[in-house]
Amino acid sequence: MRRAALGLVLCLLAACGTDAPQEMADADGRVTGTLTVQAAGGEGELSALRELIAAYGDARPGVTVDFTGVPNQGDHIAKLSTAFAGGRPPDVFLLNYRRLGPFVDRGVLAPADLGERSPEEFYEPALEAFTYDGELACVPQNASSSVVYLNLDLFERAGLAPPDETWTFDEFELLARDLDAKGIAAVGFAAEIRTVAPFVWTAGGEVVDDTDEPTAMTLDGPEARRALELLFDLQQYGVDATSRAAVDPADQFAAGDLAVFVDSRRSVPSFRKAEGLSFDVRPLPRAEATRPSASLLASDAYCVAKASRVPRLAADFASYAIGPEGAVVLARSGRTVPSVKEVARSEAFLDSSQQPASSSVFLDVIPQLRRLPNVGPQDEAEEAANDLLEQYFAGKATLDTTVAEIRRATAAAYGQDR
Repeated sequence: MRRAALGLVLCLLAACGTDAPQEMADADGRVTGTLTVQAAGGEGELSALRELIAAYGDARPGVTVDFTGVPNQGDHIAKLSTAFAGGRPPDVFLLNYRRLGPFVDRGVLAPADLGERSPEEFYEPALEAFTYDGELACVPQNASSSVVYLNLDLFERAGLAPPDETWTFDEFELLARDLDAKGIAAVGFAAEIRTVAPFVWTAGGEVVDDTDEPTAMTLDGPEARRALELLFDLQQYGVDATSRAAVDPADQFAAGDLAVFVDSRRSVPSFRKAEGLSFDVRPLPRAEATRPSASLLASDAYCVAKASRVPRLAADFASYAIGPEGAVVLARSGRTVPSVKEVARSEAFLDSSQQPASSSVFLDVIPQLRRLPNVGPQDEAEEAANDLLEQYFAGKATLDTTVAEIRRATAAAYGQDR
C-alpha cells in the first residue's frame, strides 16, 4: 500500500492549489485564522500532538487548529497525496526524513523557517537529514535513535544484571541464551531495514553505496552479513517470524512478555501506559568493546505546504512546536527526543522519575547517529528490502540469496535499470 501511496504522491503533488492567504491580523497585530495540521502515529504519539496543539491554541487567541491524526505512515502519505492533488493540502504536516524526497522534488514545500533560532541550537543530524540539495526543507521536530528497551522485572526474575553501555554483540547473544534458559522470551525486533541498519554500521559495513545519491543497498559485504547473521540467530531466543506474525513485538514487550526490544523513542508513550511494566533503555550493543555502536536517526519534521492559505500561521506553529513551550509538551509525553538542544537537556526530557530513567542514553548516542537516504525512491527501496528481509528472517531464503536480491531490487527502485 505504501508503494501505491507514494506513487500517487509522485504523480499528483504538482497539482496544488494557489488560493490567496486566508489569515488576518487582529487589532493588536496578531495573526488569526484556521490552521490545518496532519500527522501519523500511534495513539500515544497522536495524544501528545493533540496536547501540543491545545497549548498552541491557548497561546494564540483567535487561532483555530484542525488536526488530522492518521494511524500509520502509509495512510498518512496516501491522504497527503489526495489533499495535494485536490489543492487543499494541510498547512503543516509531520514527515519522516526518509519520505522527504518526493515532496521536495515536486516543489510543494515552503522554505523552512527556524524562526529566531540558529542552526547551532539544533542537533546537527536532524538538520542534515532534512537538508535537500543544500536547502533546509522542513523544521526538525526530533532527533531520536535506535536503542534497546529492557524489561527490568524479567531480568530480575532471571537473576541477570541488565547490560551496561559497553556491551557487545557476543554479550548480547550470551544474554539472550541465558534469558531463554530461564524460560523467558529474550529478544524482539521488527524484521526491517530500520532494525538492520544500525547493526550493519556497528559491524563496520554500509547499508547503501552512497547516502546522498544511492544506487543500491549493499548488505552483501562481510560486515553486513555478520549483522544479519547475529539478528537471525537471536530470533531463536525470542520472537521469531511465526511469533511476529501473531503478535507485534512491541505489544509483547508492553504486555511484559519480552525482555529486550529494539526500537526508537516512539515506543515510550505506550510503554509508560502499560500496566505494571518496568523498563529502561541502553545503547545498541557494540561489535567490539573498543568501538562504540552506531545508531539509526529517527527524525520527523514540520513541513509547511507552499499552497498553505495561512503561511504565517503555519510557520508560527512550526516555530512554536520546536521551541521551549511546544517542544516541552512532547518531551514530557515521552514521544520525542527534542531536536533543539536546550529542550533535550531540560528536566522535561531527562526527568529520571519517568520511565525510562536512562533517557540520557538518547542524547549520548547522538554523535554516533547515521541516517538512511532521503531521496525520492527511498520508500520503494525500503519496501523492497523489507519484503526480502522478512523472507530471510522467516527462514524462507538464504543469506546469499537475500543480500543479492536486495541489491538487485533496490538498484531497480533507485532507478539503475531505467
